[in-house]
Amino acid sequence: MQRADVVVVGGGVIGRSVASSAARRGLSVIVVEPAGATFGTSSANAGHLVPSHVVPFAAPGMVRAGLRSLVVRDGAFAIAPRAAVGLVPWLWRFARASTSANVSRGVPALRWLLETTVDGVARLREAGFALDHATGGIMQVASSAASLRELQHEAEAWGEWGVRTEAFDTAALRAREPMVNERAVGGVLLAGDERIDPALLLAAITGEGSQHGVQTVAASIERLEAAGPGARVHTSTGVIEGTHAVVAAGVWTPALCRAFGLRLPIVPARGNSVTLPDAPKPNGPMLLVEQRLALSPLAQGLRLTSGFRLTRPSDRAVNPARSREIVRRAGQVLSLPAGTAPANEWTGLRPATPDGLPIIGAMPGAPAVLVAAGHGMLGSSCSLGTGEAIADLLTGAAPAVDPALLAPSRFVSKGRTR
Repeated sequence: MQRADVVVVGGGVIGRSVASSAARRGLSVIVVEPAGATFGTSSANAGHLVPSHVVPFAAPGMVRAGLRSLVVRDGAFAIAPRAAVGLVPWLWRFARASTSANVSRGVPALRWLLETTVDGVARLREAGFALDHATGGIMQVASSAASLRELQHEAEAWGEWGVRTEAFDTAALRAREPMVNERAVGGVLLAGDERIDPALLLAAITGEGSQHGVQTVAASIERLEAAGPGARVHTSTGVIEGTHAVVAAGVWTPALCRAFGLRLPIVPARGNSVTLPDAPKPNGPMLLVEQRLALSPLAQGLRLTSGFRLTRPSDRAVNPARSREIVRRAGQVLSLPAGTAPANEWTGLRPATPDGLPIIGAMPGAPAVLVAAGHGMLGSSCSLGTGEAIADLLTGAAPAVDPALLAPSRFVSKGRTR
C-alpha cells in the first residue's frame, strides 16, 4: 500500500497545481490520473489568463443573456436537449445566484485566485520553463456600434472593481491588429490580461511538482473513503492512503465525492476549439464579441475556441459542423485565407457551478477530503492560485481568502443540498 501526506485525484491543471504547491511546502504528494483521454480542458483551451474576469459568471443580467442566447441559438450559452431535464435544478440555482450580492462576495476570492496565478506564471517563466507566454492584454472586438457601446459600458462597470481597460476606435484597432477587416468597428483592451499555451502551462506545473518530489500513479479511481483521521483512495492498481485526499477531477468530482453525503452542483459545460497551424495570426489574443469566439496566436497555430453548452459527461464527440462554424465566424472579423479549414479539432468539458465560483475546501463531515473543482471557464486562469489556496488549508496557514466563500459547505442548507 502506498502512502503520502496528500493524494491528489486528477492530473489536470488544477490537480497539478495543488500537487506542486503542496510539495513546495514540504508535503509528500501522489497524483492519481487516468491513462488516455479524459476530456478535460487543461491542454486545448483558449490559453487566456484573465485577471480581468473578477466578476462571477452568475451575475445580474446573466439569466436574461443566457435565455437570449438559447433563443437565437448562437452557441454562446446552450443546453444539450438530452440533458435539459437533469439540468433544471442547476439552472434554478444559477438564476437564484445571479445577484449583486453574489458578485460582491465573489470578486475578492476570484481576484486573489486570478492574480496569484499570474504571479505563479511569472515564477515558472523565471525558472526557465517553456510557456509560449505573452503579456499586453486581450482585445475585445466589436462588430457593431451597439456592441461597442455595450463593451464600453461594461468597461466602466469593471473599472469599479479595479479592472484596467483601454478603448480603441476603428483606426486604432486596425493599427494594432491589421488582420481585422472592415466589419470590426472598435474594441476594448483588457490591459492586464495575458495569453499562454495551456499545454505548456500544464507541463511546466507538472515539471515543477516533479522537481519537488511529486509522484504520479496512472490508474482509474474506484472510490474514496475516510480512514480514521485520513483518507483512502481505491484505484485500479491498489490502495493509496493519505493524511489528506484532494479531489480535482473536474466534471467527475461530484460522483467521486457522493459517498460523503453532499451532491456537489457541478455540471459539464462543453467547449470546442480548433488550432490552425498554417493560418496567419493576429498580433495578440482577442475576444470576438458577436462571434462568441476566443482567439489566441500560439506558436503551434491560431487557436479558436467557443461554446458553453451545458450537457452530460458523455457528450464528448467532436462535431465537424461546429468546427467549420468556428472557422467561419472567425472569418467574419479576421482576414483569413479563402478555404481555411478546421484542424486539430477538440472538445472538452468545463466544470461549472451555479454561483460561478470554484469549490475549494474540505467536504462537510470529512475534513481529510478536500475539493478543488468547479472553475468553469477559469481553470487555467485560477490554477496556480487554487494550488496555493489548498496548500494553505493543508498546512494550516492563514488563508488569503475567507474559506467559507468557496467551501463545499456553502451548498448545504438545513442538512440538505441546495
